[in-house]
Amino acid sequence: MNDKILPSDFEGGMISCLEDLGIRSSDHVYVTGNLAALGRVRIRKEQKKALLLKAFQDTIGSNGTLFSPAASMNLCNTDVPFDLRMTPSHQMGAFAEYLRKNSEAERSLHPFWSVSGIGSQAHRLRKVSRHSYGAGSPWSMFLELDVAQVNIGVHPSKAVTLIHHIETTMGVPYRYTKEFMHPIRYSEDIIIEPYYMSVMYKDTDIQKKILLNEHYFEALERKGLLLESEHQSGLRFWSFKMRDFYETVIEFFIDDMYTYLEQPPSIRPYTQ
Repeated sequence: MNDKILPSDFEGGMISCLEDLGIRSSDHVYVTGNLAALGRVRIRKEQKKALLLKAFQDTIGSNGTLFSPAASMNLCNTDVPFDLRMTPSHQMGAFAEYLRKNSEAERSLHPFWSVSGIGSQAHRLRKVSRHSYGAGSPWSMFLELDVAQVNIGVHPSKAVTLIHHIETTMGVPYRYTKEFMHPIRYSEDIIIEPYYMSVMYKDTDIQKKILLNEHYFEALERKGLLLESEHQSGLRFWSFKMRDFYETVIEFFIDDMYTYLEQPPSIRPYTQ
C-alpha cells in the first residue's frame, strides 16, 4: 500500500504527523533521525526530502526555524581542514545533509559538532561558542528558544545529543574540556584555530549506560511530555521540548552525578 502514496498525500501525511506532535506556526524545531522507512514509498529520494522540508516549513511558517545536526566528527584528530560551506556532515542522515546543503541554510562554526538551520532564528548560528556544548553553544540557544526536538524513525532515547550539553553544564567529573587545534578553511586561506569539546577520560572503567537515555524518556512520558505519531508510510515520529528534557534530566544529575553511567567508576584520574 505504501508504494501507492502520492506526493501530495505524502506531504499532507507529514504535516498531520507534525501537528499531532504539537508542532505549530512560529515554532523552532530541531529534527534528527533516520528516513530508512521511507524507502518503501515509491517517490524519488530527492523528492521525499524536498517534501519533508516543505512539510516542516508549511507547519512552522516564516517565523519558525528548522535546525538539524551537521556534525563532522570524522575530522576529529585529523589534519583535514573544515570548510563551513563545503565540509559534509558525517553519519547525520540524508535529511540533515539535505538541509545543510540548502542555499538558505546557516551553519555554526565548529569543525566537529556543527548545526545547520533555515528560518527566522538560523542567523544566530553565525556567532556561537568555540565549545561544542555549554554556554554560548547551539544547545544553550535551543533551550533559550524553547526548541522542540523531532526524531524521525529513531526513538529519541537513541538520538539526543542534548544529554552531552547537560553533562557539560553540570560539570560531571568524568568529562573534561579538551582543546583541539584544527585547520579551518576561509576562502583561499587555511588557519589553525582552537576549538573545544567535552570528552571522557581514557584509561578508566567509565561505562555509559547500556540503555543510555531510556529512563529519562520514561520520566518524560510519565509527565506527558513525549509525543508520538506515525505516517501512513509506517515512519514513526517522536517529539519533546528540549527545555522539558533538560529540566527533567537535570534532576537525575542532581541526585546522582553518575546517572549517565552504568555505575560510578572505580578508576578516577580526575581525583589526582
